[in-house]
Amino acid sequence: MRVLMVGRKPSIALDELRKYWGTVEVATGFFTPRLTRYDLVIAQEPTVKIGLPALLQAKLSNALLVTEVHGDYLRGNFLPWKDRLFAWFALKSSDFVRAVNNGIASFLKSRGLSNVHVIPAVYIRLDIFKPLKNPDERGHVVVTAARLVPEKGLDLLLKSVPLLLRDFRDLEVRILGDGPMRETLQRLARELGVEEVVKFLGWVSLEELVKHYNEAAVFVCTSIYEGGPRTVFEAAACLTPSVSTPVGIVPEVLKEEESVLLVERRDPVLLAKKIALLLHDRDKRRRLAEKAREIVLREFEWPKSVERYARFYINLAERRLLK
Repeated sequence: MRVLMVGRKPSIALDELRKYWGTVEVATGFFTPRLTRYDLVIAQEPTVKIGLPALLQAKLSNALLVTEVHGDYLRGNFLPWKDRLFAWFALKSSDFVRAVNNGIASFLKSRGLSNVHVIPAVYIRLDIFKPLKNPDERGHVVVTAARLVPEKGLDLLLKSVPLLLRDFRDLEVRILGDGPMRETLQRLARELGVEEVVKFLGWVSLEELVKHYNEAAVFVCTSIYEGGPRTVFEAAACLTPSVSTPVGIVPEVLKEEESVLLVERRDPVLLAKKIALLLHDRDKRRRLAEKAREIVLREFEWPKSVERYARFYINLAERRLLK
C-alpha cells in the first residue's frame, strides 16, 4: 500500500506505520499535489493548509481520503474563519473521518457526518514512561506540560497557586513547554506574586520529561479542549495522578475519584481544592495513579495502539478494493 500523510509534522509513529502499510510518504504543510499514485491519503487536520492539498491529491490519485480531527476546535471559534468554513467541506468530501475521542465523534455526527470512526491518538512507550521514584517519596511538586497557547488554559493553574500556598509553603509548580503565551503567563505569575514558586522550564528532553513526571506528586491539565491529551497518560505511566479539566479522552477512559480528579468548572478555587486533596493524601495519590496506570497498560501501550490505528486503515483500504 502506498500512503501519503499530510500534516504539520510527521506522525510520531511513522516508522512503525511503515511496517504495516509499506510505503509511507510525508508532506508537511501546504504542498503541490504530486503525480505519484497513492492508495490512501491522510489529512491530519481539515484546515486549508493541510486538508486542501490532501483533498486535491486524493482526487488526482483516485485514492481513499481520510481526514482526522485531533481536537475539539470545530465546536468554537478556535480556528480562523477560512479554516472553519473549509473544514466542513473537507470532512464531507472525505471517505472517512477519524475522531480521536467519542466527544468529537458525537459532535461531528450531530452536524450530519455519518462516516466517522473513533481511533484514539494516545500512544505511550512504557519502556520510557515508567515509575522511577516511589510516589510516596515525592514532594509538593505540581507539573504540567503543554504548548503555551490560549487553548491550554494555563492561567487557571496560575490563579490556583496563591490558594495552594496557604497550606503548602514548599510548593513548586513546574510548567514544561513554550509558546506565544509565555510572556503573558509569566506576567500573570508576577502579578499574583508567585513568580518564585512557578518555574517556566521551556521544552525539555524526553529524559528530562520523564524525570519531571517522576518528581511530581500531581500532574495538572487545564486545557479548554484536547484530543488526548497524551501528557495525562504519560504521567499515569510514571505513577503520577492527574487533576484535569474534562477534556478529550480523559473523562471517557478515566473515572472520577477512581483514576483521576476532574475539575468540572474553570474555577481556581475548585482546581486548588482538587490538587490540595492529592497533595495531602498520599494513599489517595497512589490509588488513583495505580488505577490510571492499569488503564494505560491495557489501552494505550505503544505497539498495541499503533497496530490498532494501522490495521483500521488497512481494513478501510481493503473494503474499498472489494467494492
